[in-house]
Amino acid sequence: MNQGGSRVERIQLSPAKRAALLGILTLLAAGAGAAAGQFEKTPSYDPTAVLSGASAGSNYLVMSPVSTDGMLRHYRLRTRWGEFEAIGDELMAARIKELNALHALDETNTTKSFGQAVVKEVAAPVVFAGHMIVHPVDTTQNTVAGVGQLVGGIRSGFNNMGKSRDDTVADLTGQTKEKRLIATGLAVDPYTDFQPLADRLNELAGAAAAGHLAVSGAMSAVPGVAGLIVSNTSTVGGFGEAINDYSDAQLMDMNRDKLARLGVDGATADSLFANRNYTPVDMTAMVEALSSLNGVGNIGPTVARAADAGSRATAYFVRRRMELTAAWQRRNKTIVAFVGDDSVMFPLAQTTSSGIVGVYPIDVLAWTPGTAQTIDAMTAAAQSAGARSKTLVITGAATPLAKSNLAARGWNLEERAKL
Repeated sequence: MNQGGSRVERIQLSPAKRAALLGILTLLAAGAGAAAGQFEKTPSYDPTAVLSGASAGSNYLVMSPVSTDGMLRHYRLRTRWGEFEAIGDELMAARIKELNALHALDETNTTKSFGQAVVKEVAAPVVFAGHMIVHPVDTTQNTVAGVGQLVGGIRSGFNNMGKSRDDTVADLTGQTKEKRLIATGLAVDPYTDFQPLADRLNELAGAAAAGHLAVSGAMSAVPGVAGLIVSNTSTVGGFGEAINDYSDAQLMDMNRDKLARLGVDGATADSLFANRNYTPVDMTAMVEALSSLNGVGNIGPTVARAADAGSRATAYFVRRRMELTAAWQRRNKTIVAFVGDDSVMFPLAQTTSSGIVGVYPIDVLAWTPGTAQTIDAMTAAAQSAGARSKTLVITGAATPLAKSNLAARGWNLEERAKL
């Protein structure tokens, strides 16, 4: 009897029934925890499990473990030039290609040959420049069209004074042209932010310009160049001729014109071009992707958000997201407009069936506070747009907890998208 006079009886359960009840209570507690905001520890990986044979090279080693932040993997590389970080599988693929290109260049005696040419013909750039004016069809740019390119380059240089990445003197002497030829021959970005490669390209380009060397011939002698794998994470090969033939300033003018045809005003375009977290190749890739979306609404706000990228990792993510979205559209042909006042990295697109789709280069989607906040913001944007369906397309995979939370919010998930 208790103090109130009521009788309390103990219920005796068999061990089997007690275990079953405990299991039910555990499931209920897990469900309540998820509803209240249950999160998970982000996974980490052995580099060899993620990169296989590319986890180490002749001039680098990917350090273990490879951590994640809820969406992207974070790689740490130990190289002969120091330690570097690459955020995201896509940027890591580009970095490995750059390291392989550096190794290929180091395996040749190109530097010695170029150096000897500089000593022999140190005054060549001055003579060359003077010769261009007097005998425009007798130089290495031996066509009238080549002279037109030079004049166009000078005009674009003035139009974009203070905005171009190219040095004016180096541009006039042909050094920047040689650098672009060397880089695209190796399938790397001539404006790379990876400083060891940038320094090497500038060194070889300066020597090539001074020595009147044929870069294509020099590159054919570089061991390993023919075997370099051009990853589909880079579109340098897709418009290599434009990168070869046009300076940064000229690309800027062309990209500005293309954006104008998409309804993007000049101020918004210039704000994008002013963001040094993007390279000129990044910008050209993005403009090409957006141009393929001609007819899709609200491209201007998407460009304006892209202009706010605050880091190199974010900028590369945005570039790849635009390229992947364009690839998804080529396959499905259903996107009609971009929607939502969301973050720089995660704009959504509306489809012809009043659905919402987001296409992103996400490596591993884990349910962290940051992931939950992003997905909830995307869900709210989709609801505001009156979406009948919501689809998330990612290049990687999602954890079981992330999948369950996406499903609870009405999202269809497409993993390991091949775009």
